[in-house]
Amino acid sequence: MTSKGARLGRLTPLVIEDCPGVLHEADGDIGVVVCDGWGYEGLCARRSWRILADQLAEAGYPVLRFDWPGMGDALAEPGDVTTLAQLERSLDRACAVMAGREGIRAVALIGLGLGAALAARRAAAHPQEVAGLVLLAPLVKGKSFLREVQAQALMIGQVTGVPPETGPGEALSIAGLGMAQALADEIRALDLSGLDLREDMPRLILARAGKAAEAKLADRLAGSPSGTAAIFAGYDDLMIDPTGSIPPFLDFERILAWFAASLPLSGQGTPARGAKGATKTRLETETFHETPCVFGPNAGLVGVWCEPSAGQHGRPVLFLNAGATPRAGWARGTAEIARALAGRGIASLRFDGADFGDSRPHPQGPAIMHYHANQRADLSAALDLLCDRYGSGAVVVGGCGGAYLALNGAVADDRIAHVIAVNLQRFLWDPRDDVAEVLRYGHAAPSGYGRKLLSRDGWRALLRRRAEVPALALYLTRTLYRRGERRFAPYLFGVLPFSRLYRRVHRNLSVLRDRPVRVELVYSEGDSGLEQLRTFFGKDSRRLGAYPNIEMVLIADADHNLTPRKARAFLLERVAAAALETAGGDRRPARAKDRDAADQPAA
Repeated sequence: MTSKGARLGRLTPLVIEDCPGVLHEADGDIGVVVCDGWGYEGLCARRSWRILADQLAEAGYPVLRFDWPGMGDALAEPGDVTTLAQLERSLDRACAVMAGREGIRAVALIGLGLGAALAARRAAAHPQEVAGLVLLAPLVKGKSFLREVQAQALMIGQVTGVPPETGPGEALSIAGLGMAQALADEIRALDLSGLDLREDMPRLILARAGKAAEAKLADRLAGSPSGTAAIFAGYDDLMIDPTGSIPPFLDFERILAWFAASLPLSGQGTPARGAKGATKTRLETETFHETPCVFGPNAGLVGVWCEPSAGQHGRPVLFLNAGATPRAGWARGTAEIARALAGRGIASLRFDGADFGDSRPHPQGPAIMHYHANQRADLSAALDLLCDRYGSGAVVVGGCGGAYLALNGAVADDRIAHVIAVNLQRFLWDPRDDVAEVLRYGHAAPSGYGRKLLSRDGWRALLRRRAEVPALALYLTRTLYRRGERRFAPYLFGVLPFSRLYRRVHRNLSVLRDRPVRVELVYSEGDSGLEQLRTFFGKDSRRLGAYPNIEMVLIADADHNLTPRKARAFLLERVAAAALETAGGDRRPARAKDRDAADQPAA
């Protein structure tokens, strides 16, 4: 389970050269450095790493997590990372930060995928500097790793409807994250099958089931009295996607037990505090500077200020998580937009909501935070921070679940002047719906599932996950019934549950109209959320005319996550216009057909 205990030490954000990190404070004398997976693996595992780090910290082990160059909130772009040496330097510096803390007598490493390979290489090259090693699904042969990433990229492209898009000099791209050809060439040459470690170095290797190379490496490294090997049982559920990812709690229990048995804390010496000169407080460039921060209840929310290096003007912007995607965004899109805004003089704050990404859950909070009323407290805390610095009148931007929070948060909080809701799936949550079920299946229309089931590949995919068939069938049946209920909601005068929800939605929208709050409903063409517009405004959106403060914006050739670069570039222009908006600004709806598309009314 997610740790919510009062014994947790504080979260300390820091910057190691150009890579942000988070230190989970604890008083033990053995520090742990986490070596994240690369790309999509790291995106899916972000929340789980935070949970494991909190569990280790609660047991007394201080833990440092950091972004690889090109990933998360790091300054470098993915394409700027062309050698393994760049990644290894970041790991060296992170280990130096942990080793330099008062009271630390030893440093252990935990790694996933490519991060596990880098951790293992460091342990082999600097055996006296690594006290212990935990390898999760380690990269053994680089060629196999690259093939797997490419296959996964194609699968994600099939699910989202947008094939992988590689930029100049990139060998591959997964979920909008590109890998430079030069880096791919170095990875292709990696082979850890003959890895030798210090004989007495404690090591735990969790290999994926059915991965022969990983199993062989695990058996060999576990052959000494200091080694332990097991199956990484939770890997597949961990990698569902950033929002649906399920932390591998049973594997974490094994890791915690291994630390207690193999690397026990001494219980002596000075409590670990601070770092010696190896960190700084912010990232700086000619156009912007970024400062990580913690705030909110129990200082459990983690965010990043992105501010212009020169003068600031316009409204400040607050970015919310899209689903459970960490604050840097899918394909690092949120960080990319925030930095471009700062180059135009616009300040912003992006943060992870409670139990998303790096932020801790609310004490006694729900198991699933999506669409929960507790999220309002996170939004309010972020607005407190933003408005204390820049005054009220914020532009709030969110995708999917973040769009829901932005829209409904604006109803309750008059500090929000402008909402940009990207691919909003619900105007209000229907309490009869199961959150976990909707997160699993809710981003595709029932007809889409039907088409997949009628195809040979669709049946094959479904048969590989037989346990999902009853749940999917029940979800589709319920969805079709509710579709009929929604169709007649305007005419039932609150008789059925959804007709009452319909009336509440329009009351909320009237509040925003009368204040007034500008609302932009930005959709990818074909997104499942467009059905909500038909439900609440009619098939031709005629009832939208009652709300002159609302406009609908369509982005062509984009998926739910805005993976294509041109889709993110279009959103940047919308956010910049909102931040710099004046009373007489152009409010025409827009349609992004290509980079040079002229504004025209949305269909």
